[in-house]
Amino acid sequence: MTNPHILKQEFIEYARTCILSRRPSNKENFVIGRSAADSYVSFVEVDKLFSYNPEKWKDINSIFDIDSSERIKEIYLELVSDSEFNRIDSQEASQYFRSNAIKQYYCFLKAREVVLGNTKPIDQSLGNTKNVDNLSYQQIFYGAPGTGKSHRINEETEGESVIRTTFHPDSDYSTFVGAYKPTMGLLPICDERGQPMKIGSSVLHKEQIIYEFVDQAFLQAYVNAWKYYAQNSFAAKKQFLVIEEINRGNCAQIFGDLFQLLDRNDTGFSVYPINADKDMKKQLAKAFKKDGVTISIPNADKINALYKGKDIVSKVLSGEILVLPNNLYIWATMNTSDQSLFPIDSAFKRRWEWQYMPIGKGYDENGQEIKWAIEGATKKFSWWSFLEKINAQVGEATQSEDKKLGFFFCKATDGVISAEKFVGKVIFYLWNDVFKNNGFEGPIFKDVDGTELSFAKFYNSDMKGDAIVQKDKVELFLNNLGVEEFKDGNIPSVEPEEDEDGNQESSPSTGRDYTKFSINGVGNYAKNNLAAECVKKYIELNPTKTAEDVLNDWRSLGNIVPHFIESKEQYDARTDNSKRSHEIACGGAAIYVAHNGYGNNGKVLVLMDAVNQKDWGITIQKNV
Repeated sequence: MTNPHILKQEFIEYARTCILSRRPSNKENFVIGRSAADSYVSFVEVDKLFSYNPEKWKDINSIFDIDSSERIKEIYLELVSDSEFNRIDSQEASQYFRSNAIKQYYCFLKAREVVLGNTKPIDQSLGNTKNVDNLSYQQIFYGAPGTGKSHRINEETEGESVIRTTFHPDSDYSTFVGAYKPTMGLLPICDERGQPMKIGSSVLHKEQIIYEFVDQAFLQAYVNAWKYYAQNSFAAKKQFLVIEEINRGNCAQIFGDLFQLLDRNDTGFSVYPINADKDMKKQLAKAFKKDGVTISIPNADKINALYKGKDIVSKVLSGEILVLPNNLYIWATMNTSDQSLFPIDSAFKRRWEWQYMPIGKGYDENGQEIKWAIEGATKKFSWWSFLEKINAQVGEATQSEDKKLGFFFCKATDGVISAEKFVGKVIFYLWNDVFKNNGFEGPIFKDVDGTELSFAKFYNSDMKGDAIVQKDKVELFLNNLGVEEFKDGNIPSVEPEEDEDGNQESSPSTGRDYTKFSINGVGNYAKNNLAAECVKKYIELNPTKTAEDVLNDWRSLGNIVPHFIESKEQYDARTDNSKRSHEIACGGAAIYVAHNGYGNNGKVLVLMDAVNQKDWGITIQKNV
């Protein structure tokens, strides 16, 4: 174990010399300022890092007693899953220094381990890494609908090259790999002798149907991967091929002879190359040329050595054979509720790693628990309580996990799942896909008069014949099930999606709010642009203020929406997929202002009131 005093001194040096500012105005080797570096060191100490709950972490005397990056990662994940930690971490005084500090300490330890040789080595024989990220070359994420399978893949592949396709019953080899297809192209107009017609020296053309080979998802990903390998074989860029709903297609038919390529050796290359047909060979040979010359692979001899010295690489680049390189990852999702659509045989299954996605509570990008409510006639019900209750019933009825509901099976608007959405998605699924074949037994399916609570009873019709959801039946069903009432009244931690004007999706009964705003009597700004425009105006009125000054002034308004206003460091430190922020230049630096969430619970009005109360020379008004 490393001496804690030495480790702390090393981290101080790391923070002051290796954490980059990315501010063009910073001439000090682009590193962060001395005070910011010292803050990272300060906030990683236990008195600040664990101040939200010191009793829980009393066994840790100093963070510098820990020299394992994996242990620090475990601590970080536990911290950001705690709502109290996130509340304190987001307060004005700290501005996420706690979470950022421990992330920087993790990066420091990880870099230290690599330098000292305490992690998986680089495979210099091929230049590429021996899968140091512990990524599976072929992996299927499976679980109940709504468990976040696609979201998980999006998180894992953020910043990488991704080609995505979806399987369905009509998918086949040609739609997955490629084939000749009719397309529109320009062809010369010929006379009766077959000679091109001209005006002067220019040949006349017209658009006609032609047949050409069209690459589909697999070939697109395959070609990209080999091109990345040619560009830098020592650190070849990863290429991901993502297949959604893999079991909704006939995998044996779709993959065909590609099935053989899925056997990978220890370095990640296909064990058994396959021959390409004439059409594919021609297409691949063309794809692997640049300016008419075939690309080259720097470590071709190392790859060939894997195949007893055969000139495999030349055959790959000529299109004669296909071999999956070790930077091509094929990942897929599978809903267990659909597993009987096209059964996947055992030979195909064993060529994949399987990652089960369990049913659990939902958490937002800040690690805070998402609390959604279901709309009833007179009260609201807890979405998570409903999932616990109904999944127990589904499991008992089907004796299987396949038909259970995940947390994101149905998404809320403004923290509430409307009765219309609940019936249209959840009740419809339960009545038609789950209990239809397993019987509507038990008190949860009883109407007030003791008769069966059929699906039709959830609807009535108005004078026009349009269907109207019966909220009292929704409430009856939830009461029958024993779902807990939603009482805590918390503001939902996940923001609903907004359109280009900052207006949220809403239930059919609420419509949209298209209110626009002016600044000092000028402009017609939507909600999602208003804050950014105000900050721009503030910078214009205060040209001598630095980016740090502007950040501090605007932070005095409070955290009106998540990630309301951030520095470049804070913005870059975030790991969420959807960083919905405006970038604003200020004194050679960058400021980031959130452009989502202002339609949530009248947050735009909170913004307006807060700005108008300041003596900034900025007045926001609603436009009539």
